Amino acid sequence: MLKHLTISNYKLIDHIECDFSAGLTVLTGETGAGKSIILSALNSLLEGKPGSDIFHDEKQPVIISAIFSLPRNPAFSSRLNDLGFATDQDEIILRRHISRKSHGGINNRIYLNDQPTTGNTVSTLAAHLIEFVDQHQQQNLRDPKEPLRLIDTFGGLLPLKEEYGKLFSKYQELERRLEQWQQEISEAARQMDYYTHQLTELSDAHLDPLEEDELLTQRRQYQQLGRLRELAREAEEISYTNNSSIIDNCYRLLEISGELSRRDAEAPQTEETLTEIIDTLQDIHKENHNYLTRLEVDEQTIEETEERLAVLERLKRKFAIDINGLIELRNELEGKVRGWENRDAEKERLTLELTEKREKLLQAAEKLGQARQEQGEILARTVTRHLHDLNLAQARFLIKREIVPYSAGGMDSITFLFSANPGEEPAPIDEIASGGELSRLLLAIKTTAAHRYQIPTMIFDEVDTGLGGGTAAAVGRKIAAIAENCQVITVTHLPQVAAFADHHFVIDKTSCPEKKQTLIKLTEIAPDQEPERIHELARMGSGEEITKEAEEHARILRREAKKDKTR
Repeated sequence: MLKHLTISNYKLIDHIECDFSAGLTVLTGETGAGKSIILSALNSLLEGKPGSDIFHDEKQPVIISAIFSLPRNPAFSSRLNDLGFATDQDEIILRRHISRKSHGGINNRIYLNDQPTTGNTVSTLAAHLIEFVDQHQQQNLRDPKEPLRLIDTFGGLLPLKEEYGKLFSKYQELERRLEQWQQEISEAARQMDYYTHQLTELSDAHLDPLEEDELLTQRRQYQQLGRLRELAREAEEISYTNNSSIIDNCYRLLEISGELSRRDAEAPQTEETLTEIIDTLQDIHKENHNYLTRLEVDEQTIEETEERLAVLERLKRKFAIDINGLIELRNELEGKVRGWENRDAEKERLTLELTEKREKLLQAAEKLGQARQEQGEILARTVTRHLHDLNLAQARFLIKREIVPYSAGGMDSITFLFSANPGEEPAPIDEIASGGELSRLLLAIKTTAAHRYQIPTMIFDEVDTGLGGGTAAAVGRKIAAIAENCQVITVTHLPQVAAFADHHFVIDKTSCPEKKQTLIKLTEIAPDQEPERIHELARMGSGEEITKEAEEHARILRREAKKDKTR
């Protein structure tokens, strides 16, 4: 739950700190006192993107921080652990620091347990910590998409919906593949003769990615055969064939070296070195001889090389691509022709696979739809019971499920039907429900969901607007009932609701003439300050002039609320 909230320099707030406890906490004050600003600041901390109009003092930063006790929620702990934060603590601290940049714009830094984090991370965690309920959510009930979202959330059906969504994505992907394949086959039917002709031409060319470079190397060699042969023969003569060749001279040196060694022990010992030199020269001679042999090329070979290069050059010009591109084109054409030849078998395979995926999709949709039907009936019965407790004794709340063509969300269309009066057929709530009825319907839904949600804190922001009398007292009882299962903080104008509070804060505006400012002040009415609480309830019921009758009525409200809470 929310344990502590600190707000500095936010709109009309200079600095506010307050502790919160379990049970029902109410925030009251005169109209325009700034009650919702406190909740707005909390929402900015958890979810909102800060605007440029939030600064009380433009030169100072806005700082909002909140301490939450760690909820007993495995999903939350797992998420926190995945994000690299410790889960063995009793509390988490969220803090947002917002300041103006010197050149314009806003610095917006967020911290979790004093470690920098992101807005998306905080928003994800906030979904497990707190839920805001305001008049905007009343209007959301008129949104055609809202009933389905509420059913899935209330019934814990999000895993089923996610499972269905994965199947739907796979089915759509296969549909697109089949459609693309059909387009390709249709195109191939018109172009198959052309494709076959091109493939034959490229296949007959027996393309090799290394061949062109080899042929070009040969061409350069053939273009200078005369000079190459001349040099190679000269090299052979110098090294081997002449009477005074290098090898012959080296053999003579070897003979001389041997005789010197026999005649004089101090003569240079060069036999081993000369032997190595002779071996090396012999290798050079062999390589040179082999090279010279290869240079004996006839004219037919030269012509064949030029013809092959001409074939490759013609194909490159025709298709405007290099050799590697030609090979890729050949492979692509082979795929198209093979696909055309196997088109019947491939169509049968894809169609069968699509049928199997559609069957699985329909089964998942039916499973999800049945679960929605069951959870919808539970929700409708429970909400109707709570509506009766909220002074709508004849109200009926039904959930209509219709099967529609499958989409990303399933095959269900959910409509909330409502009637407040006897003899009135239930109809879609966007057609008949009044503002007061919507307020009570939303409260009934939230009361029902409170028993299932694992969210430890719920905040109601003036959801009781437009109600009064016995209905207001009934709303107070319902909000107090929700507070038995989780922490509830509510902004209210109704003394009938505030009378049920376990904890009471009063918001006032104060003037600071020296600063020419109007500021918000938050004051807690302590549990033992019952007279002060009666006074505030009387003010809420009577306005500026608090009469004895108003105070007596406040005492009665407080007394009846205490009785209701002890039943």
